[in-house]
Amino acid sequence: MSYNKDQHNEFLLTYSVKSYLAAAVYYFREGDVNFTIPRVNYLAKRWNNEDSQGNIYLSGGYGYERSFNQTVGAGFGAIDVDWESRKYYTAASYERFLRQDQDDISRPDFEVMKVRAGVAPYLAEFNEINTWFILEAQKMNDTPVVLTQFVRLFYKNVLVELGAGFDGGWAFNYMVHF
Repeated sequence: MSYNKDQHNEFLLTYSVKSYLAAAVYYFREGDVNFTIPRVNYLAKRWNNEDSQGNIYLSGGYGYERSFNQTVGAGFGAIDVDWESRKYYTAASYERFLRQDQDDISRPDFEVMKVRAGVAPYLAEFNEINTWFILEAQKMNDTPVVLTQFVRLFYKNVLVELGAGFDGGWAFNYMVHF
């Protein structure tokens, strides 16, 4: 899985050990700051309803941060919540990077919050291209909320999202399941 915007990249490579447990490596870059975090993802709760599904995922890990021409240790914790049917999609996530101060450089913790909502314009079958229109609100630390609109195309094991922000920015996300 990869999320990409101007000055921002995320890459997550995951191997599922069990249906509820996965080991992963997470790369996160915002401007000149980047994190590389080995992490564990845990499905804490799943609701399988007749026509919808909801999930709560918890993640945590420890790795390193590169910034200010230094490499220091960094912790990571996250919670992801989603609910979707074939027609509607919602998701929210909170990530926190726990940073270490080094010498005279103060590194406050780094936070990322996202809320997403979407709708499918038609109900596609499993072997057809599924299309979604999604609006995402993202906030990092004390920066303003950034709104991005996406078109999501999902076919078999490949998901692609093409996005444009209301501030003129771009976004490109993708995911492949093997």
